[in-house]
Amino acid sequence: MTDEIHAHPFLASPFVQRLAAPGQVSRGQAAKFARLYYPHIFRTRLYQANALGICPDERIQFVLGQIIFDEYGNGNIERTHPAVYRKFLKALDVPPSEWTLEPAFPELSLYIDAMMRLTQCGDWLAAVAAVGIASEWPIPKLYGDFLKGLRTVPGLIDDDLELFISHIGIDEEHSRLMREALMPYAESPADQARIRAGVRANLDARNVMLSGLYREVFA
Repeated sequence: MTDEIHAHPFLASPFVQRLAAPGQVSRGQAAKFARLYYPHIFRTRLYQANALGICPDERIQFVLGQIIFDEYGNGNIERTHPAVYRKFLKALDVPPSEWTLEPAFPELSLYIDAMMRLTQCGDWLAAVAAVGIASEWPIPKLYGDFLKGLRTVPGLIDDDLELFISHIGIDEEHSRLMREALMPYAESPADQARIRAGVRANLDARNVMLSGLYREVFA
């Protein structure tokens, strides 16, 4: 599964390659990215909560509950992941009036629709794989690449980029917990296929979303 995820084209998409290039992202482009990506950051925990709601396995529910607790700042409303992300918006002088939760480009709308459908009324094991593997396992590499370019944007310091930096460690731990919880389902070929289907659904939709981001930010 690791090789399949890391070989997925979304990790080598034009958007990722451009954002990973030091000195190739202007402050204006970074601000546009920050604004367009905010609705995605805001909704991640909602997909996880949906998957928890349809999951019948208490061990997996427990792990999803831990992940959601992290998303909500471990009990501190000022440290929710969207709140931490807003430091990025503020550092780039994006006015609060532009912190919209509505998707501003069609590919993000498609991603949201795909994830909502899967996690609300899809196969529960595919839904868990989509939020617990595909939304966690590749993120340390993805955000590590993002940081290569974002750290060279004029005026940004690491505290402004905390959301991306912190997720490298956080998502490694989330991935470990979810892999352990899913082990009982790793032996059945039928269940393996369900897990792969959920992972693929997320990553394919994410690849489309990143293609839209490339057009909006860099075209």
